[in-house]
Amino acid sequence: MRGRKIFSFGMAIGVAVIFLAVLTALLASRVAPHDPYQQELIFGLEPPSAGHPMGRDLLGRDVLSRIIHGTRTSLIVGVVVVGISLIAGALVGAVSGAFGGWVDLAVMRVTDVALAFPGLLLAVGVMAALGPGFGNLLFALCLTGWASYARLARGQIIALREREFVTAAISAGAGKTRLIFFHYLPNSAGPLLVEATFGMAGVIIAEAGLSFLGLGIQPPEPSWGSMLNEGRAFLLVAPHLTIFPGLCLMSLALAVNLVGDRLREIFLTK
Repeated sequence: MRGRKIFSFGMAIGVAVIFLAVLTALLASRVAPHDPYQQELIFGLEPPSAGHPMGRDLLGRDVLSRIIHGTRTSLIVGVVVVGISLIAGALVGAVSGAFGGWVDLAVMRVTDVALAFPGLLLAVGVMAALGPGFGNLLFALCLTGWASYARLARGQIIALREREFVTAAISAGAGKTRLIFFHYLPNSAGPLLVEATFGMAGVIIAEAGLSFLGLGIQPPEPSWGSMLNEGRAFLLVAPHLTIFPGLCLMSLALAVNLVGDRLREIFLTK
């Protein structure tokens, strides 16, 4: 990475959007102009106005305030799911790659089974079995997310096992545990970070998809996916109900992908 410019125009835009989203999530209660739960039925489906720049929904709730609080939901789900999936997957892959033999065989067969199912469809099945709810949503997305990190970590460690510094560490008496935590995982951090960045975008979209289907965040809690679901019946008379949440979802996912693309060029391009 020596001499390589870290920031690019695309990454700068992505970082700016992500920073704005994080700031909005942290200060949601202060920056939201109205109570996101307050209903005024008489003003249902009101179009954008000076007092309500993104209009109101069917129950008269302020769309902008609900989008602001929905940002918090998307980021919390994304960070928690990616964090748990990354840690669990990296550890599983590290054990598989470091020990090899029957351990590697058993772990990879389980990983192959997990990867054989489309992630969103498996999450839908888990949510249908467990029922909707925030905790079940996190569990379902983590259950489908760890396998890709495990496979990536295993591949990185297999490539590192023949490196000189690993051979030197083994000669010095380092055991498997020390190799995993002090040599294998630190030197696999770059590719895992890139995968986590793209995984964040995927989790944000998956949460919105599950909420759109009624299996994720439940009303009256604000979620971009559930807002899209509520607005799809009023596309012609109140398009603002779907346009603004859709733009926010697209912008955040695109911003995360822009950062991920640049990180991939930095860490994976020689």
